[in-house]
Amino acid sequence: MYCSRPQVKKAFKDLILKAKTKYIFLSYNNEGLMNLDDIKEIMSLRGEYGLFTKDYNRFKADKTENRNHKANKTIEYLHYVVCR
Repeated sequence: MYCSRPQVKKAFKDLILKAKTKYIFLSYNNEGLMNLDDIKEIMSLRGEYGLFTKDYNRFKADKTENRNHKANKTIEYLHYVVCR
């Protein structure tokens, strides 16, 4: 479910709503199936939401001229929520 674009939001929402914890942290980058707004919306259902970001040089395992991903940077998001 987490690897399927049509199912990932529902699966993530179910996980977040059922978690029995005081804090939730999620590290996710800008190349994932969910976008920033989706994650914020879902995590905010549980309490006080926050976000940190960090830019990284993108890992390049392929040759530059044949790259499927043209970006040289990726953004890592650390989402957190203090649950009510």
